[in-house]
Amino acid sequence: MLEQIINTLGQSGWTLASLDGNWVSATHELQKRGLILGNFNELPHDFRQWINPYNRISKWDVIVFCPEGLDSSDFKQHHYPDIQLWYWDIRLGNLFPFPPTNDPLIPQWLKQLASGNLISQRQESHTKAFKPFVSYALIGINLIVFLLMVFAGLSLFPNEISRSTDQRVLIAFGAKVNSLIQNGEVWRFLTSTFIHIGIIHLAFNLYALRALGPLTEESLGHRQFFVIYILSGLGGSIASYIFSTALSAGASGAIFGLLGALLYYSYKRPALWKTGLGMNLVVVILVNFGFGLIQPGIDNFAHLGGFIIGTISCVLLPKNRKVTKNI
Repeated sequence: MLEQIINTLGQSGWTLASLDGNWVSATHELQKRGLILGNFNELPHDFRQWINPYNRISKWDVIVFCPEGLDSSDFKQHHYPDIQLWYWDIRLGNLFPFPPTNDPLIPQWLKQLASGNLISQRQESHTKAFKPFVSYALIGINLIVFLLMVFAGLSLFPNEISRSTDQRVLIAFGAKVNSLIQNGEVWRFLTSTFIHIGIIHLAFNLYALRALGPLTEESLGHRQFFVIYILSGLGGSIASYIFSTALSAGASGAIFGLLGALLYYSYKRPALWKTGLGMNLVVVILVNFGFGLIQPGIDNFAHLGGFIIGTISCVLLPKNRKVTKNI
């Protein structure tokens, strides 16, 4: 299989070069793409020694052939920062991207190469890179709202001296205040998810959204991602309203909803779970819930409400994407 694919790559116009340990590199300067191919039992300690000489190649993928199958522990034994690997379980025909990605090009190429078909030099130009514009738009909205709040008098670092002014600004911009919601201001369930109590609160939530949002959006699709984010934010606000009388604000309920959605998404896809993504999400969720229990001022009810609604939404909403590739 490996030899056939290498030969077909050469016939497709790729430049081949032999590497140590029976590994082979294939480069295409027109596409600025590079492939490194070899067997799992001959994995090197580092791929950069082979990649660094190719200054004109902007993207590399490593195809690891696993003729004896693959186990989830195999992913943890080898760690290559900033390298996209594709573990090909030859016995089952499954392709496992690590770290997880929805790039459709490599599975498409390998399917053609395994069939002995040449790959087109122009093929990549028809595949658009995924842009998580909803995630970036949400980050931008949160930043803009926070800047407006600062101009209105909100302190970057809330303290006892600025407390009255901070509360006034937070309430004016739509924080969750139970008495006002009871008086009919139900829109606060939504607006409270876009405001933050200080720069540290904002930084933590936007970092989480930047790290989690693009992967979740790529996995679920733009529309489903947006719906789950909004529903989770509302679920967190409503849970906070029911179980807590304190003033509350922040995007953490929506972010916990994304965690729940992505956890369910990976659980339903064993190939993705085996990459370690699922267990990593479990650890992150437990650590954050635990931190909320011991740290005063954190609205765990909003976190839990968002997590539950995000998970349920992912279960009920239409399924329109797949990560597991079958060759």
